[in-house]
Amino acid sequence: MSERGQAIAIVLARGGSKGLPGKNILPVADKPCTVWTLEAAQRSASIGRVVVSSDDEAVLEVATEHGCEVVHRPDELAHDTATIDDAARHAYEAIGSPDGPIVILYANVPVRPEGLVDEAVKLLIESGCDSVQSYARVGKHHPWWTVRVGDDGQVRPWEGDVLYHNCFRRQDLPAAMVPDGGVMAVTPEALMCRVGAPEGPHCFLGNDRRGVITDEGDVIDIDSRIDLVVADAVLRERRGGTTEHTEHTEAGKEGKKWGGDDDQLTHAIIGCAIQVHRELGPGLLESVYELCLMDELQRAGLRVLNQVPCAVSYRGRTIGTGLRMDLVVEDRVVLEIKAVEGLKRVHFAQLMSYLKLAQLRTGLLMNFNEHTLKSGIKRIVL
Repeated sequence: MSERGQAIAIVLARGGSKGLPGKNILPVADKPCTVWTLEAAQRSASIGRVVVSSDDEAVLEVATEHGCEVVHRPDELAHDTATIDDAARHAYEAIGSPDGPIVILYANVPVRPEGLVDEAVKLLIESGCDSVQSYARVGKHHPWWTVRVGDDGQVRPWEGDVLYHNCFRRQDLPAAMVPDGGVMAVTPEALMCRVGAPEGPHCFLGNDRRGVITDEGDVIDIDSRIDLVVADAVLRERRGGTTEHTEHTEAGKEGKKWGGDDDQLTHAIIGCAIQVHRELGPGLLESVYELCLMDELQRAGLRVLNQVPCAVSYRGRTIGTGLRMDLVVEDRVVLEIKAVEGLKRVHFAQLMSYLKLAQLRTGLLMNFNEHTLKSGIKRIVL
């Protein structure tokens, strides 16, 4: 069988989501989230058909507009405990159970490397395996550094008797990967559980399972508001900016106020922060990141102040202004800049205190001492 154009992409887009309602249809870099996956599938040389399975009429409408086949997913396969393989099997049978590789793609993954789908299909065909899945390097979240913390605060190894496997440098950790949601390619026999694989939730991946490796941050799976903001910023940067960004810059030169809501403003802020992190990387002083981010925000046309005094009142009188907020953007969003090993509760408490004292609602905690900035961004809304 020829590799080119023989695979069927099944895009799964369940309508419900507890973490981020309607995420598959939310705009990401000016397109509904699902569209990024549809376009990635349609660009892939190995894909001959693109099928969208969803219970969400808005998603199905978008899929139809983009020339895709649609399968209406029944309610029993659309709740939050339904399995993805059941939904994929339903879609596969609904289109007539055709021969050829099956590529399962998630609609809530707008960011994946170019060529990832074709790489997975090629490996599936050339190796004769049952399935190929994409995996990301775990980075600092390595299983050897996983622990148990008891009710008494006692720290114990997750497994074994030696804490951290007696390994304390990241570069000494053995390679470890986690599935990243970028792509799954399976044979029809594996998908239909006809290859004799042990029963279980991953039976549809068969016995001979292979993997392709992505770099940390190459794939963004949207499960939260922060994921959405980061994906938006990454995709905007990939296409080299937008008209909207230019308009913001011109508005900033004229001293106009930001015209969007807080969500749009935090999108813009995080995009600027990602740019700073890409330029500088981790390992510098907080003051360096603060000044560079301030410059980047101003270049984007945003009004920003740094080291803003934050008055403390007690029993109706001001007792001091020793507290200072790192950055305040558009008099609406407080940024607390960190360059630490990991964010702690006290950092969240500090930002919440600033928001309360300044009588503002939205804050961003940003730890630039991360390999990928996404891991160090936390959004707080009072």
